[in-house]
Amino acid sequence: MFVRPRVLSILTTRRCTARCDHCCVGAGPRATGTLTVPRIRALLEEATSVPTIERIVFTGGEAFLLGDDLTALVTRAHGLGFATRAITNGFWARDAVAADRRIGALAEAGLDELMFSTGTFHQAFVPVGHVVNGARAAVRAGLATRVSVETCDQSSFGEAALRADLRDELASGMLAVSSDPWITDAGGRGSSRLTHERLRAAHGDGVRGGCATIMTTLSVTPDQELVACCGFPLEELPGLRIGSIAQRALGDVIRDAPNDALKMFLHVAGPAGIAEFVARYEPGYSLPGNPISICEACVALQRDTRAMRIAAEHVGAIATELAARFTAQQYAFTLPTTPTAHARS
Repeated sequence: MFVRPRVLSILTTRRCTARCDHCCVGAGPRATGTLTVPRIRALLEEATSVPTIERIVFTGGEAFLLGDDLTALVTRAHGLGFATRAITNGFWARDAVAADRRIGALAEAGLDELMFSTGTFHQAFVPVGHVVNGARAAVRAGLATRVSVETCDQSSFGEAALRADLRDELASGMLAVSSDPWITDAGGRGSSRLTHERLRAAHGDGVRGGCATIMTTLSVTPDQELVACCGFPLEELPGLRIGSIAQRALGDVIRDAPNDALKMFLHVAGPAGIAEFVARYEPGYSLPGNPISICEACVALQRDTRAMRIAAEHVGAIATELAARFTAQQYAFTLPTTPTAHARS
């Protein structure tokens, strides 16, 4: 498969201290499915055979449940020359002392970036004060830091108060706070109804344009599946899968996977662009469900079997142009140096 992946995202475990409604990986205290530490270490070594990979992301579930093993894995990834990022809910930052201790060890190991997930659903399990403690410690340690706040009409989270608590860290330029749509879990594991009318009224939807992360970021699931996605749909859409790495090395699976027009099309035009392509042959077609984000749009498109059939039947007409644009974008892509790309813990 022709692809120049820049990021390898490792879903270390499905276990988590939280059990957030609509979690895209079904994480929770009783969730099963974990990559062994030796397998993760082997993945780091295998990633060196893919020369374009620049960053390793440790996520979950809750990657910080690995304890000292996470520190050791960051040390190894850093030693192999990779930039490193971790994603967490911040459960471990119960006070400033605990936060500094944990962050200090990871910073010394070579961690470059840290992302926190928080909001109404997370806050039911992890107080926002823990996130504030962790973010402050991360900035003190010199880590590029991001706090991702889950956003939907059902949210009562005080983002303004969070920003006020972290005003000095925001002013330093080392911290970013973002509002990210919290969408219905594609695996059907959520129970509450989620809507986004306030977000749509303020900013419109976010479905236009290509998906820069598909095939730029490759994810390894706890089931040892390699997936061309880092976001909410992740494991629920067969069209995003690349192959199993349970018995084969990472580089071999990437090399031997067939070139996939759907993945290239999503990268170049995104689900909204594919929907417009389908509308050439099915006048009036639009994405089902009025999606709020590119991830939600991707789910809607790929679960519309008629639209997918029409796209597959006619994509050959633009295959040469599609491959050329995909190739050009792959070579022109520059990996952001701060944690602004969408990902979810």
